[in-house]
Amino acid sequence: MANSTSFFGVVRGFFRDYLTVMGARGSFGQLVHRATEDAALRQRLLASPQKTLAEAGVTLPAGIEVEIVENTDKIIHLVLPPLVGAGDAKGGN
Repeated sequence: MANSTSFFGVVRGFFRDYLTVMGARGSFGQLVHRATEDAALRQRLLASPQKTLAEAGVTLPAGIEVEIVENTDKIIHLVLPPLVGAGDAKGGN
């Protein structure tokens, strides 16, 4: 019989792996990684994401907004990418 892993264990493993990859990826990844250990930075990101990102050297394209949500031991946010239509798959708008 295969080893049984709890859903919570799987999610923790996913985020651990995600943070490992993100930490190696430029300003944004390093900021996300730091926010897992720095409570003050985490609160600034939640309260004022655009400003905190800009301070870390992350430049957002004009017209783009960022909403940051926090996973906890009781709430896990799953973010779905935008729908891809036939035109979108070929680079259309």
